[in-house]
Amino acid sequence: MFNFFEDISNLTGLPFDYLTKGFRVINLSNRAVYVEGYKGLIDTESGEMNIKLKKGVIKLTGKNLKIKNLNIETLLVVGEIQTIEMN
Repeated sequence: MFNFFEDISNLTGLPFDYLTKGFRVINLSNRAVYVEGYKGLIDTESGEMNIKLKKGVIKLTGKNLKIKNLNIETLLVVGEIQTIEMN
């Protein structure tokens, strides 16, 4: 069976625990971004969203960005994603 994080751990040498804790960002064909392990929203302007992580910020830019799903641990942003930056 395919185990994404186990394969990445083997390829990069990073510990499995390191990969499965913290946060995850998944870009779905530049139409949606799924963020797991976020800490809050900083900005939600019309063409930009800044999402706070435990260590750093994810900046999304694009058109028609909307929060589709939001709960205590996960966030789903939909729209035309143009860039994803991590600081």
